[in-house]
Amino acid sequence: ADHGRSADFLAELKTKVERCTISVVVPGDFNLIRWASYKSSPNVDRVRMRLFNDSIADLALREIARVGARFTWTNK
Repeated sequence: ADHGRSADFLAELKTKVERCTISVVVPGDFNLIRWASYKSSPNVDRVRMRLFNDSIADLALREIARVGARFTWTNK
């Protein structure tokens, strides 16, 4: 994935969530990771990971825990 605009995406997400006057659910596959352990390789962009986690914290979002499969995708 091209992450050249990840910061722009997160800024837009922040603007939209902050405009909400009621509780919201923000679903989606953002193709960003929160933790290095989510990667199958040691190639981790810690700056982008921190930006994503800071955005989540700044907006007081909570991750809904998954039950069952570790990932939302499959190669089968």
